[in-house]
Amino acid sequence: MQLNTSAAVSLRPMTKTDLDVVRQWRNAPETREKMFTTHEIKPDEHAAWFERVQRDDTKRFYVVSIDGTDIGMVSFTDINQENRRAEWGFYKAPNAPAGVGFVMLHAALNHAFDSLGLKQVDSRVLTINPKVLHLHNKLGFSKIGEAIAYDPDENAIPYVDFALTIDVWRLREPNIRQQRPSNSQQSKIL
Repeated sequence: MQLNTSAAVSLRPMTKTDLDVVRQWRNAPETREKMFTTHEIKPDEHAAWFERVQRDDTKRFYVVSIDGTDIGMVSFTDINQENRRAEWGFYKAPNAPAGVGFVMLHAALNHAFDSLGLKQVDSRVLTINPKVLHLHNKLGFSKIGEAIAYDPDENAIPYVDFALTIDVWRLREPNIRQQRPSNSQQSKIL
């Protein structure tokens, strides 16, 4: 896979045929440890989840591809059409090259604001995930605050709340587009 400024990035709605690969990505230890829910997801649990979200108009799940290669999943949940806000989530394939996340999320934010008509994207990032915390800052998100969630065993899960408005995105997006890996950086990434 080539990762450069001219790479074709696309989002397509997740389908049943994507369930196995998306579950593998989600169950990768490096992904699970940075999620609010860390248990290994079984096939029947994943299938039941997918059936539920297909009937829920407040949720959209996409598989992201670069030059035809599936490299990750992006979701928009808690979509509120009245105030045009949603929360996003994402993860990349464990074998995806470095730099893919930035390219994938750039495309996802353009989709959120252009295709879904959102005015704001919210996010919650675990404090144990410095790479994604940095990525949110790089993409223009504003830190709203910090909070703590609790897992079923009552273990504390500290996280940071972020928000990105369409106005901030429109101002920052041209610069972000230019930060995508260039052909000269490609050999370092792949």
